[in-house]
Amino acid sequence: MRIGIDAIHISRNLKGIGRVERNIVETLAEAAYSHEFVVFLDRDPSELGLPQGDSLSYSVHKSNSLVEWEQIRLNIAARKHKIDCLLTLSDRVPLLYSGRIVLYLFEIPDRRRELALENKVGGFYQRASDNLTRFVFPTSIRRARIIAVPSKFTSDELQNTYGVSDRKIMTVPAAISRKFIPDNNSEHTKQVRKRYGASGGYVLHFSSGDPRDNTVTALRAFSLANISKHIKIILVGNGYLDQDYFAKMISCMELKERVIFVGYVSDSDLVDLYQAADIYMDPSLYEGFGLQVLEAMSCGAPVLCSNTTSLAEITGDAAFTYKPTDIRGFADGIEYLISNTAQAQLMRDTGILHASKYSWIKTVEQLVTLCEHAID
Repeated sequence: MRIGIDAIHISRNLKGIGRVERNIVETLAEAAYSHEFVVFLDRDPSELGLPQGDSLSYSVHKSNSLVEWEQIRLNIAARKHKIDCLLTLSDRVPLLYSGRIVLYLFEIPDRRRELALENKVGGFYQRASDNLTRFVFPTSIRRARIIAVPSKFTSDELQNTYGVSDRKIMTVPAAISRKFIPDNNSEHTKQVRKRYGASGGYVLHFSSGDPRDNTVTALRAFSLANISKHIKIILVGNGYLDQDYFAKMISCMELKERVIFVGYVSDSDLVDLYQAADIYMDPSLYEGFGLQVLEAMSCGAPVLCSNTTSLAEITGDAAFTYKPTDIRGFADGIEYLISNTAQAQLMRDTGILHASKYSWIKTVEQLVTLCEHAID
């Protein structure tokens, strides 16, 4: 059987979905299957550092936009290579493609679009893209032979919002790259903190400009926490799109000297940031899986996160969870973990053990099995 892998986000997306596609490809390169896997990209695999494998090949098709890729390039590539089943993580499948599709869907796009509209995020292209998704997504879930989801939460949303039969949905949890490992070397921690200007320690938070990140709550909780002023908060990502508003907000909270922006970082730098963090804080408003909380746990960072959507399901008892609007709760969690080193260490150990239960080998085996079922 010839299985196509839509891996466009490896070159297009610096967030979790790109890392998920990369991990699927890397796992397939090491696995022994009787199937042939064709990975579809818009850049040369050597530029992206992707591996070679006996049953793995790459097909590169240049594209100017995700819409062009999804609706034109991917369709042409899948037909050209006579794909038996196409595995994609996009919520917009190629409408003209008539072959079998397994959709690995991390979240339904409705809440993402609602939050963008509420917060007036994105320009013309983003609004046009969201409107296209609104039109295409219902067709995507009808066209998919099987829909894989990473959490029961996403499965329930699909059934309740779109009436998808539970017989069409399979829960396939994602996992964490083997790069994300703990490092108990105190000298390493000291060097990482010094490199980022946070020698006194820091709380880590993702702030990509997506309203779901709930960065305002993270900053307010940090400002309320009764901890040493030498402890910083490090923000990974682009932060707010309105930088002037963001700067004023930080100034009003008297955090100007305590907020460190690092932008998007490489995976190796991200591992360092997780490993050396006192706390990883994620008061997310919406998550279909919660990859970053597992990455943080796997690297030994104690986690404070929301108790809504999929996060409580994914973290179990290995994190402290609060309502995403509970600023005081997150502040208390920061205070408690900073002042209680024994509890922080217990959470590090518990988190590492919990994250180890998620395996890309198991995940990819399940996805390949679903592709086999889609053919049968």
